[in-house]
Amino acid sequence: MEPKQTSEGLSILICAPFGRDGWSVAARLKASGYDAHVCENLAALAALFTHDTGAILITDEALNGNVDALASAIAAQPPWSDAPFILLTSRHPDGLLPPEQAGQRLLSRVSNVLVLERPLGTRSLLSAVDTALRNRQRQFDLRDRIQELRESRQALEVKTEMINRAQAEAALRQSQKMEAVGQLTGGIAHDFNNMLSGIIGSLEILKRRIATGRVDDVQRFLDAAWTSATRAASLTQRLLAFSRRQSLDARTVDLNSLVNSLEVLLRRTINEQIVLSIELAHDMPSGIVDAHQLESALLNLTINAREAMPEGGLIKVTTGSIDVDDAAAAASLGLPRGRYVTILVSDTGVGMSPELLERAFEPFFTTKPLGQGTGLGLSMVYGFAKQSGGQVRIQSKQGSGTSVILYLPATDSEPANDLRPPDTEIEGGDGESVLFVEDDASVRMLIRDRSCPSFSSPQVH
Repeated sequence: MEPKQTSEGLSILICAPFGRDGWSVAARLKASGYDAHVCENLAALAALFTHDTGAILITDEALNGNVDALASAIAAQPPWSDAPFILLTSRHPDGLLPPEQAGQRLLSRVSNVLVLERPLGTRSLLSAVDTALRNRQRQFDLRDRIQELRESRQALEVKTEMINRAQAEAALRQSQKMEAVGQLTGGIAHDFNNMLSGIIGSLEILKRRIATGRVDDVQRFLDAAWTSATRAASLTQRLLAFSRRQSLDARTVDLNSLVNSLEVLLRRTINEQIVLSIELAHDMPSGIVDAHQLESALLNLTINAREAMPEGGLIKVTTGSIDVDDAAAAASLGLPRGRYVTILVSDTGVGMSPELLERAFEPFFTTKPLGQGTGLGLSMVYGFAKQSGGQVRIQSKQGSGTSVILYLPATDSEPANDLRPPDTEIEGGDGESVLFVEDDASVRMLIRDRSCPSFSSPQVH
């Protein structure tokens, strides 16, 4: 926005071509503090005329010259501008001398003209100039107000656009959220329906056979129910991992030792066309993590890598550590500052397109045919990493393989050992009372009968 002007600082252009009339007028104006400029002719006046000019003082004889340049300058004024003219004219016995025809055409385009008769006293001249400049100042005030309104309107338009964009983004996020919820509930319903069918169907057959005394062939139905129930429990565990609500037994773990202990299992998971390479970093700190959940995550990532290489390839498991001590790096990774251990699982498989990469961690999203994948593998890994206080990042390019890296909190403490060696027998009780607290009647019954079958009247609430 242009700076506001005051009438005291406005310039006055003077065009009086006879003798020293122009300089005489300029001298009187400058003596009173006005900024006056003398122009030799109309062309020179037109060259100096701008939208910031305060007023134009001109004599009638100056209008007898070529007025085209000044007429063009007047016509080019913005809508708010109407530069004031002070016309000095002489009296004829029959009245004031009219300007020549060209001058008349010029004055017909000017609506803000003050006519003064010569000879002119200094007081009258200063009064006319002051009136013209005050009039001009009001135009500048109007210009400034128009500019302020324009800027306010632009700011309002920008704000409105931002609000509309925010509302559109919010609506899109809500739509995507509802789509994800629908996909999640649909996937859960489909998988649990299959598992419950196996459990309920097997139990119904068992119930009928026991009722008729046919118990010679019940084991396969028990196995079918057990398998379906185990699958349901595994699915529930994955859902808890994704929602970061599973119970984690976070301890100090030597990641190199954990990866070494998994090598045989990982090699059995892949086929003979795939090469498994394990690279362990030296002098690695320990990680604070649930070892069993980390093993499950690595197994999931290895299976995903295997599925991405139907023609064979290379799977590389690499351990390392990183210090996130820079604010920008921490923000980029979505991690607090600190030290982290890392496990990278990379493959040379088919990779993923940008569209698939964006949805990689969505629950129940899978590119496998129906019935060949739950779509919870990567979402479980994501939930486990976040619940552990870490992060997971994935990079992939179609035709160039995929890399998934886990970031887990590091510690300088030594790995923890189990307080009780494995396979140690637990001593039985001797007449103690056991109080079960469980709000589900079926679970209460099962825990009572599995844990203390010899209790005749256990206290159950």
